[in-house]
Amino acid sequence: MIGRYVLPPQIFDAIRRIEPGAGGEIQLTDAMALLLAEGVPVHGIVYRGIRYDTGVPLGYLQAVVQLACGRADIGPAFREWLADYVTKELTG
Repeated sequence: MIGRYVLPPQIFDAIRRIEPGAGGEIQLTDAMALLLAEGVPVHGIVYRGIRYDTGVPLGYLQAVVQLACGRADIGPAFREWLADYVTKELTG
């Protein structure tokens, strides 16, 4: 699950009542599931954009490259450098 959360105040009580889950850790999603089971509304939004897992090296690099390419101040020069670099790597 990705993103940011807007949670009701009942989440704190739910966190206190759940048992450790995956990896022996208290899981926010388990507390949210408890609230849902108790009739407290839980809402979500389906995100259809590009998502990179910045917690792993490849995802971090992908995110940085995409952000750099999109910047008005450095994007054009970075894209030119990147294209040249990739071309040299593939042919060298």
